[in-house]
Amino acid sequence: MDTTKLLSLLKTCIDSKYLKQGKLIHQKIVSLGLQNNITLCKSLINLYFSCHLFQSAKLVFQTIENPLDITLWNGLMAACTKNFIFIEGLEVFHRLLHFPYLKPDAFTYPSVLKACSGLGRVGYGKMVHTHVIKSGFAMDVVVMSSAVGMYAKCNVFEDAIKLFDEMPERDVASWNNVISCYYQDGQPEKALELFEEMKVSGFKPDSVTLTTVISSCARLLDLERGKEIHMELVRSGFALDGFVSSALVDMYGKCGCLEMAKEVFEQIQRKNVVSWNSMIAGCSLKGDSKSCIELFRRMDEEGIRPTLTTLSSILMACSRSVNLQLGKFIHGYIIRNRVEADIFVNSSLIDLYFKCGNIGSAENVFQNMPKTNVVSWNVMISGYVKVGSYLEALVIFTDMRKAGVKPDAITFTSVLPACSQLAVLEKGKEIHNFIIESKLEINEVVMGALLDMYAKCGAVDEALHIFNQLPERDFVSWTSMIAAYGSHGQAFEALKLFEKMQQSDAKPDKVTFLAILSACSHAGLVDEGCYYFNQMIAEYGFKPAVEHYSCLIDLLGRVGRLREAYEILQRTPDIREDVGLLSTLFSACHLHKKLDLGEQIGRLLIEKDPDDPSTYIILSNMYASVKKWDEVRKVRLKIKELGLKKNPGCSWIEVGKRIHPFVVEDKSHPQADMIYECMSILASHVEKYQVLSF
Repeated sequence: MDTTKLLSLLKTCIDSKYLKQGKLIHQKIVSLGLQNNITLCKSLINLYFSCHLFQSAKLVFQTIENPLDITLWNGLMAACTKNFIFIEGLEVFHRLLHFPYLKPDAFTYPSVLKACSGLGRVGYGKMVHTHVIKSGFAMDVVVMSSAVGMYAKCNVFEDAIKLFDEMPERDVASWNNVISCYYQDGQPEKALELFEEMKVSGFKPDSVTLTTVISSCARLLDLERGKEIHMELVRSGFALDGFVSSALVDMYGKCGCLEMAKEVFEQIQRKNVVSWNSMIAGCSLKGDSKSCIELFRRMDEEGIRPTLTTLSSILMACSRSVNLQLGKFIHGYIIRNRVEADIFVNSSLIDLYFKCGNIGSAENVFQNMPKTNVVSWNVMISGYVKVGSYLEALVIFTDMRKAGVKPDAITFTSVLPACSQLAVLEKGKEIHNFIIESKLEINEVVMGALLDMYAKCGAVDEALHIFNQLPERDFVSWTSMIAAYGSHGQAFEALKLFEKMQQSDAKPDKVTFLAILSACSHAGLVDEGCYYFNQMIAEYGFKPAVEHYSCLIDLLGRVGRLREAYEILQRTPDIREDVGLLSTLFSACHLHKKLDLGEQIGRLLIEKDPDDPSTYIILSNMYASVKKWDEVRKVRLKIKELGLKKNPGCSWIEVGKRIHPFVVEDKSHPQADMIYECMSILASHVEKYQVLSF
């Protein structure tokens, strides 16, 4: 049997992966004494690699007495890198360097550099690059392009770009590597700029180029540029493969253009998991949980197994749409299929349950997941804050510190609002120290949250110190400082700061005007409040929200201009029957003993919300203040008939860096007996003092 016949038979075995028949041919080659034939050995190596038998391929190579053909070495290294066995590929290269009769050529280096990329061994890659220069292959475009790719994939972007700039001749692969560098380095604008330069230089972008530039458009949310690239592809008749199509679906989805995303998605002949994930992610951003579940069902029917990314996207959609039922369905799927959830899936589950008010389920997910990652702690802290469980948020923060997990910027921006809401200044100061330890004093978002905390805790001097330290002041920091002055009796300071803000680059928004109106309200500055209210509408074009009207009504109510306030309500259809605004005015009527208007508003409030006990209590007190005892009796009888009870008050105190909450008639505190005994003693002392004062 001649060599040609044996090569033909081996090719058939390789194409069809006939290992048994291939081994028989291997035996025949040995029996014919052809085991040193280079061409036959190459085919045998390819056969064993095609059947994933690397050791057998290696033995074929090692049994050759004199492997004096460089193509044999190159073929083995190429096969190693193609099959992701990079260490073995580098071992072959190392052996070649010490083989006295051969030297690497232009076909050797691309495989070796690819192996360095796969292992992330930039040090070895630099050594190979040096060898390339010494061997005289620095002008070979394929070799140098491989070197650019090695630096890019090892995240040494600066060296990759420098080498690319020095290349006298470039190919599409080198352009792709550098465009990818800019994209991975968070410079999508530069990636698009280089894409245009590539086209001007006469190079035709391929699938890899297009996938990267379309992804750059997605990252920039540049819908117009993405559409333009898409239209260029359609006009040129470019055949969209799965990668480009998936990138287009992702881009349209992220830019909120779901119809185009669906159109491209449905045109994909063979949808892989990436294209399904891109479409589901697009629907998820819109909070369309039903479409996500429908896509999930279709995906399952087509035999595509969902990834953790799939599940995380669907859970985020359920969270955005507050769809607990569909979220539980996905959670059930994860449990039934024993999916090992990662940090993103678990965090999405926790967020879903918090958004849907199912705190117990969120806590269960947290208890059963690994807690070494800061993300899991952050999502619990922010979840508790969102549902108003501020004490629990602070407890979780303390537990996180005990567990040895280092807080990050998101941790601090999540936990500081809990201190703000509880007005626990000492705890806030403690967290400030942690921020200093974490070297996050230059983080504007963290410092903004810290400023807001000091402001809401009444520590105006500390808030001002933080404000003056800020490298750049955005409208949020200006607003926080104005609110701090306004809510703590320094209205004129608030007004001065507002004037400074108007002269700065930071322009006020609706919240800023709310802060300045609130400052005027607290200080009784009626004319100033009315001026800023009108300025907000006339100069800045903001339509007042209910909160702005609330400040105005409160301001007028405080100085007794009740009819004027009521007329504003009556002539503004959007707020005419707003319970909150009517309640504000109702309280002002009680304060100024305006019974006629108070009765009128009281009837309106009872009609709107007959189960609110506070309306009846204020009305009763109003009648009592003018000695209308019959009316007082009627109102109190009505309260009894309806079985209404005033919601119990709640307060808390910070002692020794611990927060102790108290509710009316609550005895759950571990030191409740001692506390009530102390209160009894204090009460008796007060009574004695009152007797003595008479």
